[in-house]
Amino acid sequence: MELNKKAAAELLFKEGYEQKDIAKILKLSEATISKYVTQGGLRKKRLDHSIKRQTSEENALSALAHQTTVIRMISEKLTEQLSPELSTEELGKLLIPKGEIDAVQKLFTTVKGKELDWSAIVRILREFSVWLKEENLVLAQNIIEPIDKYLNEKRKSL
Repeated sequence: MELNKKAAAELLFKEGYEQKDIAKILKLSEATISKYVTQGGLRKKRLDHSIKRQTSEENALSALAHQTTVIRMISEKLTEQLSPELSTEELGKLLIPKGEIDAVQKLFTTVKGKELDWSAIVRILREFSVWLKEENLVLAQNIIEPIDKYLNEKRKSL
């Protein structure tokens, strides 16, 4: 599915790009981007997106910490019951429940296992561009065009 320029502008703005940078990337005027931002209520959407992302990640990390603590406690209690004299069936009853392990695995995947998506690519390249401008302005000026070209090509493939 290919994004149209308005949708791409909204996505870039939501990820924190400045209007002038969005205009350059999408080869639109700053006035057009400003119109998209105003008409679409994008300032509020960007703030909401940032808050929701931060909150959901914090909640997932908190849940992951809780689950791993509980699993560690279950493991310690089950370990106390281990004995070489136990039968295979009795030992099987001392395994950590599969549901507990699955829950931790899903939480871990949610927090740490995210693949790079379009918004992450945009955010990372934006952060890199800002950093590079501070480190080496000449190099940053030479790399902006290839970054813009990459983002445009990537946007078209979405």
